[in-house]
This record gives sequence, structure tokens and C-alpha cells, in this order.
Amino acid sequence: MTVPEVSAVICAYGPEPHLAEVVAAIRASEGVHVEVIVVDNGSPACAGLDPEVVVLEPGENTGFARGCNLGVQAASGSTVVFVNSDAFVEPDCLALLHGELSDPGVALAGATVLLADEPGVVNSWGNPVHLVGFSWAGGYGHDVSEAVSGERASVSGAVFAARRSLYLWLGGMDPAYFMYGEDVDLSLRARLGAGSVRVLSTARAHHHYDFSRNPNKMELVERNRLITVTTTYSARTLAGMAPLLVAAELAVLARSRREGWLRQKVAGWRWLAGHRNYLRHRRNRIQGSRMRSDAELLSHLSVALDPPARFGMSVPAGWQKAIATYWAVVGRRVAGVPDTTGAGVRRP
Repeated sequence: MTVPEVSAVICAYGPEPHLAEVVAAIRASEGVHVEVIVVDNGSPACAGLDPEVVVLEPGENTGFARGCNLGVQAASGSTVVFVNSDAFVEPDCLALLHGELSDPGVALAGATVLLADEPGVVNSWGNPVHLVGFSWAGGYGHDVSEAVSGERASVSGAVFAARRSLYLWLGGMDPAYFMYGEDVDLSLRARLGAGSVRVLSTARAHHHYDFSRNPNKMELVERNRLITVTTTYSARTLAGMAPLLVAAELAVLARSRREGWLRQKVAGWRWLAGHRNYLRHRRNRIQGSRMRSDAELLSHLSVALDPPARFGMSVPAGWQKAIATYWAVVGRRVAGVPDTTGAGVRRP
């Protein structure tokens, strides 16, 4: 029996109308031997899959993070690729991602993800991450001809790859997240672990993308953002960012009230307050295992908060200028980030 080079992990929950086609696209991969692992978090679509597909049945909805970790534990390949249940990889996508990881300096390799309904239009070519943890689909709406390979703050969780050994060393995705924000968290931790985060313009997938906001989703998005920020940065960086973090919380609080998810925003704070031991242990683990300073991490983050309008996260120009000025004049110095390029982070 041929040992697979790549293990593709998919989490399935609910109807999953695209699952069989997604699996078929992975199995049609060229240039690499692939095994497919589907974590059945509660989807009737899993019952009709090909017998050669490994189906794991945890007996409950584990969420995306723990489901991916279960898939990696069962994987045989040296490379694990995480594929959303509605994302179709092109035939050479997995081989290209696997090849990129042959460079030991690359920790995560992400695909350029296109909109399935608009094949020439970008869904994400890797995601920007703002200083205070906000993230969005990078390159959204651009023509695929504009995509270039290179380092990114974060891969898109729709399709990305990691060496199995490194993924396990990092501790995988944090099960406490359940879903949303795992890709950002893993990307930042991977960079602190002395690896780069890259996206390939030639490794492509097509995603049935559906951006939506609902109160329960926003609770997890906001809660997980704060977990990442408060446990990943050094104490000195957090001190430098404190005014920005407070301002962000007040702005999000006002928005949550306006949009009808104030109760969920407050519930996220309550969860954090009730899980202080978890946050302390997580922070100690990350800070104790890091191999790079925040200066390296921050050089890949953005002080600009200017995603496409559909994501509803843009900030007026005056506030953008105030944020950039504060960071350049005060925050960067408090955080101890050298101004070797004229800015501590990427400028607007």
C-alpha cells in the first residue's frame, strides 16, 4: 500500500451539499498521493462517501478546530491540508502546497482561493491581520491575474497546508475556539515559532463563499479575537497597544448595540472572565515556546483597517490617521518595535 504524502482533512456538519464533489476534487489531485479524511461532526452527506475515504465519527459536533485536530491525529501524510467542505481544489493545488513545505522555513502554505460562482475573482489571497486582531479576506473581489505569491499575515482557513510534525508541535488549532479565527491564531503562532506564512498564487481552489453576520457568530468571532491578542503578544506589546485595544472594544460595543448583538458581545467578555486559568495557561505556553520577538510578528500586521465595504469593518479616515499616528509616535516605542522601515507595522 502506498503511503500518502498528503492527508486532506475536511470537517463536515449539516447538509453539506458540496461534500462529495469536494472529496472527488481532492482525490483527482495530480503529482502527489493523497488520502482524504472526513470528520463527521453530524452530516448525513458522510454516509454516501467512497469507502476509501477515512470517515471519523467523534459522536458529537467537535467544531472546526477540534475536528481538524482529530483529522491530523489520524493522518498518515507528512503534509496535512485543511479543506473547507465547500472548497474545490484544482488538480495541482495540493502538490504545489506540499512542495512549498519542502522549505523548512515555511510553516504554513495557503492556496489562492477564488469565488466558485466567479472563477476569475479572488475570494482570498491570504488574509491581512490588524494590530488589534481584526482580519478579513485579502484581495477580495480582485481579478486572479493580480494574485502574487508571497508572505501573508494569515492564510485563509478555506485551503491551507502544514507539515504534520510542525502542526502537532504548535499544538494544532485551539479547541476552545470551536470555529472562527483559528486560521489567524495558528498563523501568528506559526510565525512566532520561526516559520513563514506564505500563499501561492498558482495553488488555487474555488470556494462557495457566503459571508454573513449573525449574533452567535459574532460572539465567537469577537471572543476568539481577544483570546488571540491577549495571549499571543508579549506584555510589552500589550502595553503599547492598550489604548488601541480599549478604543476597539468601545467601537465594537457600540456597533454590537446598533446591530443587535450586544448580548453576545458581553457574553464573550463573560466567557473570557470565567476562563482566566485557560487564558493564563495558553499564554504561558505560547510565550514559553516562541522563537521570535513581536517585532518580527508585527512587521507583517497592518495598522490600516480598510477591508472591502461588504465586510463592514472600515474606519473613517480621521480615525485611521489617529491610529497610525498613535502607533508611530507612542505605541511602537512602548512595544519595543524598532522603526527600521519607517513604520513598526504595515502602513495604510
